[in-house]
Amino acid sequence: MRSLTSKLIVLVLVFILVPVILYAQFSAAEREKRSLLLGVIRDEGLLIASALDGVLQRADSVPYVQLGEELARFSDGTVSLKLLFRPNDPSDNAAGFFYVSSAPPVATEDLAAERRRLAEAGILERLTSTCSGEFPSATRVELTGGRSELLTSITPVKTDRGCWVLVVSKPLEALAGVGFGQPYWQSPEIQLAAAVYMVLALVVLGLFLSLWGSLRRFGRLARSIGVEGNQEKAQRFADRNTIPELSEVARDFDRMVETLRASAENLRRTAEETAHAFKTPIAIIRQALEPISRAGGDPGVRRNTEVIAAAAKKLDGLVQAMRRIDWATADLLDAPRRRVDLGEVCGQALEDYVDGAGGAQVYADLAPNIGVVASDAAIETVVANLVENAISFTPDGGTVKVSVHAEGHDGVLMVEDDGPGVSADRIERIFERYYSARPGAGESSESSATDDGGHFGIGLWIVRRNVEMLGGRIEAANRPEGGLRMKVLLPRA
Repeated sequence: MRSLTSKLIVLVLVFILVPVILYAQFSAAEREKRSLLLGVIRDEGLLIASALDGVLQRADSVPYVQLGEELARFSDGTVSLKLLFRPNDPSDNAAGFFYVSSAPPVATEDLAAERRRLAEAGILERLTSTCSGEFPSATRVELTGGRSELLTSITPVKTDRGCWVLVVSKPLEALAGVGFGQPYWQSPEIQLAAAVYMVLALVVLGLFLSLWGSLRRFGRLARSIGVEGNQEKAQRFADRNTIPELSEVARDFDRMVETLRASAENLRRTAEETAHAFKTPIAIIRQALEPISRAGGDPGVRRNTEVIAAAAKKLDGLVQAMRRIDWATADLLDAPRRRVDLGEVCGQALEDYVDGAGGAQVYADLAPNIGVVASDAAIETVVANLVENAISFTPDGGTVKVSVHAEGHDGVLMVEDDGPGVSADRIERIFERYYSARPGAGESSESSATDDGGHFGIGLWIVRRNVEMLGGRIEAANRPEGGLRMKVLLPRA
């Protein structure tokens, strides 16, 4: 997994899954802690209710003031006690309960409101059908004055006059840090941990995205180098970098680009100088042979003169071939590119072939407005080599068809001929350097390079180099009706 994008996705998944897994574990531990603590609190409430059972049994004959004093004995500030009474009534509904006393005391004006809230919480509803048994509870109730309590037990006592109910609860401030009655994610420690985690996650993701962004800018700049008319062409990697740690890498890239451009220029200059240096002696040899050839004379001399002339011609062809190879290599290193109309550039390259191409007829079917990013020279070289190759295999009276069309996200250049095609076992090798599939050509690169017809097995090799330099690909296939089809696919701009 080397892609930064895939690593970023994994990083995001880790940041999402880790807190989910940890929250599930902590939540389970919190539930167990709450359960244990709630059990202790319930037992405490039931204990208080048991201690007050005698008072409730004789509550019919005890003054209400004394009941309040009895409740106060068990209230130490961490426990709240409420005593309610419902007279015997055929209706037996929750609305029949009266708030009798509480410890700590509740203001008279708040009694009705607290009784109503207890009823709304469903506490009294449980006692409407019967007035017996004990009811453990863990219900959060909001009372007057913004107070919140956790009801822990409800103890009813049936007497002759009616039903007495003792409600034991704990103020939530006495249970700080437990979070009864609210989701675990709302607890302060979880919210604080989540906030810290989010900040850390954003910092890490920010650093990662900053690195990713710098590398993306490097990629855009690398693709723009050599594109004519692009404003980024003259920019340097060091100018686009925003991460100090990548400064040295950016400077190395700049030095590499400068070295490649200098090497490409040196190759072009050396190719021209070498070709010029060889042309002079070759021309002298040819000029020296002309009077000897015209003089006639000894057949042996004439035959040797023809051999020398053929060798000079082949040597001249080799010089031109090497010049084309050096230029093709230089273009690979530093090719000026821009958005071009594939059909238009191909049409310009075909002007010399449509009017006359030996014994073959060249037909063009070029769709307009198919843009690709390339150089005119690279496209023209591809067209010239493919067409010349097709013409050389096409018999007199045959046709060579050149077409340009769109195919998905690619612009397609296709050259088809009426020649003999290529055997299936050799078709994959025709793009190799110095390899020729012409009739009579040898299997080795050395014999291919000495083809007497002046073909050196580099034309299709140069085509493939140029096409791959432009980010495309080339395919060769035999046509069902005979001949060979060359298909060049270039990404559309």
